[in-house]
Order: sequence, then structure tokens, then C-alpha cells
Amino acid sequence: MVEIRGITLPVVAIRIKGEKSLESVKRKIAEKIKGKLFEGSYFIIENPEDLPEGWVKDLEEFLKGLNLGNIKRISSRKRRQERTERLLVVDKSLRSGQKVEHGGDVLVLGDVNKDAEVVAVGNIIIMGTLRGIAIAGALGDESAVVVALRMEPQQIRIGKKVAIPDDTERVSPGYPEVAKVENGMIVLERV
Repeated sequence: MVEIRGITLPVVAIRIKGEKSLESVKRKIAEKIKGKLFEGSYFIIENPEDLPEGWVKDLEEFLKGLNLGNIKRISSRKRRQERTERLLVVDKSLRSGQKVEHGGDVLVLGDVNKDAEVVAVGNIIIMGTLRGIAIAGALGDESAVVVALRMEPQQIRIGKKVAIPDDTERVSPGYPEVAKVENGMIVLERV
């Protein structure tokens, strides 16, 4: 059985049970995710430890070929062992069209300009201006936060919640802010 379900936009969870043939799995996945609905989404294989040796790497390459990005789930035991790898530090500003994806927290030492995107399973911290898109808690974690010295985003997503400013560009009040989910909505607060 190959089960595909959306966790939160734009992440697709894939669970594979009782399959004997890797080619059969690939065929079933390709049938289920054809069309534009899943285009540009990210994927996670939910049960990699249950699959035969070599399948995970092969499936990851196959899914990347279908224009899906990979987010790897980190188990709590592995997370404790690899705390230093949980944080990705980006030591530059992101220009329009650039994208950073990480299975933990992301720290950007610069700006995230309009049409640039940061996707993190954990929190996002921007030591500059956020003018682009920030997706924190990409696997559905609504306790994640987005912090920026100047908050002027195109879009912020935290878990399943989405905040899109109106047509007028938001002007930062001049102090750092944190975006978080409170009472089912994304709110901005002074840090």
C-alpha cells in the first residue's frame, strides 16, 4: 500500500506498507501525484526505517525527479545526537528566486528579499529584513515562529496557518518582531 496525504501546504507525506517491488511503489506514487496539484511541493517519507535497504535513497531521487523537494524527518533520538546540525546558518542575503530548505531551524544573517523563500521544519530567524516568503513549522508544527529585525513579508506560513498582507506593502515599525500562531491566527508581536 502506498498512502499519500498532505500534512500542510506544501508538504506531502508518503507512507509505504507491504510493498514487495520498488518499481511498483514508484508507479503508484507517480499515478497519485500526477498533475499540477503537487507541483513544487515537498515530500517526506514517513516510515523510512520500515523499507528495504536502498529503497529510501532511490525513492528520494525518484521524487526529486518529479519536481518535489525533500524534507527529512529527524527522530528525537537523532535530534539529540545532532543538535549542531539542526540549525542551518545562511550567511548572506537571499535574492529574488533563491530558496533555502532545511529540516530544522534556519538563521539568515542578512535579508530575505521579495520572491525569495525560506522553508524550515523548525523556526526561522532573519537578522535583517523579511520581504519574501517564510514557511516555518513546515510539517505542521504551529508552535514554530518567524523572527525578523524588520518584518515586511510577502507571506508567512506557520504550520497550516497562512498570513498574506494586503496589497499595500507593510512598513516595519522599526523594531524586531516575532510571528507566531495565537488563537488560530498568525500574529506579530514585538520581540
